[in-house]
Amino acid sequence: MEFGKWLKIGVVTYILGASAVHANEAKAVYDVTSGDSAKIEKEMIKSIKNVTAHYKGQNKEFKTIVVISGDAYKYFIEELAESPYATDKSALEIQPKFRAVFKELNDDYHVTFKMCSAGMKARGIKMETLYPFVHADAIKDVYLIDAQNDGYAYIPVH
Repeated sequence: MEFGKWLKIGVVTYILGASAVHANEAKAVYDVTSGDSAKIEKEMIKSIKNVTAHYKGQNKEFKTIVVISGDAYKYFIEELAESPYATDKSALEIQPKFRAVFKELNDDYHVTFKMCSAGMKARGIKMETLYPFVHADAIKDVYLIDAQNDGYAYIPVH
């Protein structure tokens, strides 16, 4: 068989194989900027759990990235006393609940949390005050562009 025909067969096989791999997964990036804990609970936490259950019922994996910026920073800081939110009543009250839920999302739902490093710097938030599962090595726009270029659906939580 000639080389061109082998090349065509190889390309088609690769495309079909790659399509089959991606057919068993769904992906979403949640753009979380809200400082409203009820909105985060409803539009992010419950959404992730419900969507995961939906896709699990279809034997699909649901991959999730949460990008944190804006007024949402305060909910993803473990050491509030060492942050600009040390006296923020809403953050202090919800932290025990959110700490457990975010850890569950990370551990059991494999959610990746990414915080905008530019906003951290502007607010004086130190990396060592974040939960250990929150990453902050780029800016929000880079996280969102990369995720969407990788096929993640965009879900705003503003």
